[in-house]
Amino acid sequence: MRETVLAKGELATIVIVTTDAGTEVLDGEDELLESHPEDRHAEILARYLAEGWEIEEDGP
Repeated sequence: MRETVLAKGELATIVIVTTDAGTEVLDGEDELLESHPEDRHAEILARYLAEGWEIEEDGP
């Protein structure tokens, strides 16, 4: 499992979670924003970083 927490400003948070079941993107209130049946963690992370999000935490 890999989990990356992204922040934009002081209040906006997004969490990218990848498990054997695929990759999900959740907002700060654990609402599902995206779901993919395969590992797309790196692709999604790169997209959010390009949009100005910053990594707050990254790890297993």
